[in-house]
Amino acid sequence: MATAKSKTPKNATKSAAPTKKSVRERRAEAMRRRQQQQIVLLAIIAAAVLIVVGGFVIISSRPVDAQVSESILTKYTEITSKGYYGTTPEGFYFIGNPEAKVTLEMFSSFSCPACQQFKRNYFDNIRDKILNGDVKFVYIPLTQYGSFPSDGMARTAICAGQQGKFWEMHDALFDWAGLYGSAANDGRYGLSGAEKLGLDTGKFAACLGDAKTSETIRAAANLANERSVNATPTVFLNGTKIYPERQGGGAAPNLSELRGLIEATVAN
Repeated sequence: MATAKSKTPKNATKSAAPTKKSVRERRAEAMRRRQQQQIVLLAIIAAAVLIVVGGFVIISSRPVDAQVSESILTKYTEITSKGYYGTTPEGFYFIGNPEAKVTLEMFSSFSCPACQQFKRNYFDNIRDKILNGDVKFVYIPLTQYGSFPSDGMARTAICAGQQGKFWEMHDALFDWAGLYGSAANDGRYGLSGAEKLGLDTGKFAACLGDAKTSETIRAAANLANERSVNATPTVFLNGTKIYPERQGGGAAPNLSELRGLIEATVAN
């Protein structure tokens, strides 16, 4: 017996098929995801930068303890107590008898290793000639020579000199170049050194940016150009270059020869 086929009612609802997203919609969603990822990444980077900057600010604001040797504190007392120090018309500091028959001028940079060597091998070993009035030694600060630019160090020395401590700071700065490298230009080292040398730190800090201090540094650069100085140290004896080579050619004098030149000049 045949079974009757069931008929689907005409008004029955068919199951809805899943709707596929258009290409445009998929692209928009992908773009939104990328934007969200970028926002998260930027937030992470910003947080990292804030941490680094905050750490730098904390570190850079910390006081430093600049080393000043005990021997520096009294090294020049015997000479300066005789009034054997002062400045040239350009503002360069000298040590020695203002009327000495021999004037040694040293174009130098506090970041220059060869300058430190000249100080150790020559300057420190003619101290007796300075003390007995035979030699006036002038330091002319150049800032664009040496291992790194030394403008901050030059200003530190000049401003210590304003309170009568140029030569003590001069020695300390050469020490700092070896101990701290380019960080020796940081004014915090200068302030620490000034305090240890017994200076008025308020006056010292004001001097660092003073126009007169800048004028002295410019005067040094101008004089170097006038004399065709292109290296540090360059040393003149009574206006004639003797180091790193003699004027007109020839090797620079060793210490014994330099002392002989001084003595011969004084004798004549």
